[in-house]
Amino acid sequence: MSLISEQIRYENIKIVLSKMLFVISVSIVVIVNFIGARYNFVINRTLVFVLLLLTLLCINNKLLKNLLGFIALTFIAVDLSLQLYAWNNFNTKFTYGFALSVMNTTGGEAFSMLGVYWRSCIVFVGLLILFMLTINCGINTIHSKYKRYPVILLVLLLTGYTVQGILHQLRKSNVDSLAQRVINSTPLSTGTVFMQAISDMSIASDINKNTPNYTISVSDTGIDNYVLIIGESERRENMSIYGYERDTTPKLEAERKNLLLFQHAISPAPVTIMALPLALTAASVQETTPAKYGDNIIGIANKAGYDTYWYSRQGKGGAYNNVITGIAMKTKQHQWIDQGFDDALLPELESTLTKSGKKLIVLHLYGSHEPACSRFPEGASVFKNGSTDDDCYDNSVRFTDDIMGKVFSQLSHTRSSVFYFSDHALIRDPSRAVVYSHAGANPPKEALAIPAFIWYSPKVEIKNKWLGDYQTPWSTDDANMLSELWLGIHRADRNTVSMQEWLQKYQKPIIVMDTTGKKFNWKNMH
Repeated sequence: MSLISEQIRYENIKIVLSKMLFVISVSIVVIVNFIGARYNFVINRTLVFVLLLLTLLCINNKLLKNLLGFIALTFIAVDLSLQLYAWNNFNTKFTYGFALSVMNTTGGEAFSMLGVYWRSCIVFVGLLILFMLTINCGINTIHSKYKRYPVILLVLLLTGYTVQGILHQLRKSNVDSLAQRVINSTPLSTGTVFMQAISDMSIASDINKNTPNYTISVSDTGIDNYVLIIGESERRENMSIYGYERDTTPKLEAERKNLLLFQHAISPAPVTIMALPLALTAASVQETTPAKYGDNIIGIANKAGYDTYWYSRQGKGGAYNNVITGIAMKTKQHQWIDQGFDDALLPELESTLTKSGKKLIVLHLYGSHEPACSRFPEGASVFKNGSTDDDCYDNSVRFTDDIMGKVFSQLSHTRSSVFYFSDHALIRDPSRAVVYSHAGANPPKEALAIPAFIWYSPKVEIKNKWLGDYQTPWSTDDANMLSELWLGIHRADRNTVSMQEWLQKYQKPIIVMDTTGKKFNWKNMH
């Protein structure tokens, strides 16, 4: 009798222990993911982890259970360890930059760093032991008739995440890959960052490999310094130079006599990562093949003998920057500045202007990207009497205008020209939680109606300028071609025309695309 009692007691202890291990394991996944993820992702990842543990618990074959468990749970332990490493050492979630650092670390460096980050190694080993104990201590706690359900539910859950990802790509945006969307809903979420880093490195490599062997000629434009300024999320409708009631662009208006102002410039897409590659490369809305990214304004400027520079306030990596970064990396000098505001680019411009030779200098602004309140210093707040959203957005436009004024001042005593366009515009909808926001699928015209202009320094001879208002609807899908002519570059396989001649003959249907890849004729949009 005592033997039976001992057996029952042992079984009860085992059941309690298995439940404790299970609860502890799940709690760790919840807490660690809660640090850097939204609640819906925490729920998704926890559900996958719970069903995975239950599936492993239901496998009767001990060797198979431990083999599958070791593989799956090792990856999950690594994921949690990386998240804790980033949080404990840098008070941030595990991001793209960490993934690049890991991927670019040599074996020797990794070994030497174990001495510094040994705590993370202990955390990983501890988590893996905990998880393996969890799946081995609860073998009899699940009734045999229920053992098939966890794996069925796990497959259905992952299928659901996949279908959800497919629908998101079809209805809203296909910028992120389907695999990344699905993995981000599992306890392997840091894998999405590594996938993005691998993708970016591949894209940058392809851009460098696919540079055409240009046959070109270069005409004398009487200009030494070309400054290409790429704006961000600036709406034509909020600029006083285009008729907006608030005085948001006084510096630009003061230079009206030195401008070629595009009255009807149109972005080919409503988000940066789609719009800018089309603007800067030979790719187009009608032919978006990545192979054409190698044929870009930086590559042809290099071939023409220009010294090229790229200074950016935007992010360097990720799905929303990878092609742009690949293009920027082709410049002679490039720098990403993540501190301060857009005026942090001005010292770099000033320093570059002191160098001899013909130059193409690209300044990539953060402009009016949401949240607009974060895009200008407190002292640059001019508009304070309207709604918070309108005041913030208009102040960001005014701050961009102030930067333009400073750029013009730096260039005014040199033979220089500025070509400016915004990558895309935004929707203004007071009924939304975010009043000024990006468009996605089926964008309205306002999300694509952008400012664009070419400015000439007073030192540039009048014969080399074309000033006034350009009234023809024009898409930045053709900004690459316009930039070449602005620089005085002519391809051997095209008729040699000036920028003015090309723009005067510019008559084509304007086709744009949304974030799902669907195409629209501008004339038929609202």
